[in-house]
Amino acid sequence: MSNKNPFEIRAEMLAMAKDYMDQAWNMNVEFTRQLVEQNKATAEQLQKALTPYSMDELMEKAKEMYSFVSKKD
Repeated sequence: MSNKNPFEIRAEMLAMAKDYMDQAWNMNVEFTRQLVEQNKATAEQLQKALTPYSMDELMEKAKEMYSFVSKKD
């Protein structure tokens, strides 16, 4: 068992959530770039793809990951 305190665990969950959100954002940007190259993307899709995630979205993802880890099932 790990000897990490709650703050260290939360920090790890935030880092994991950030990595996940960064990867999802990068994949979305790449997919949209491909659509632009094929002239299939709209300006709205391009704008949405280039809008980074918010801090609230990051916190929600971290909470989601933490709730999975803290389940006792």
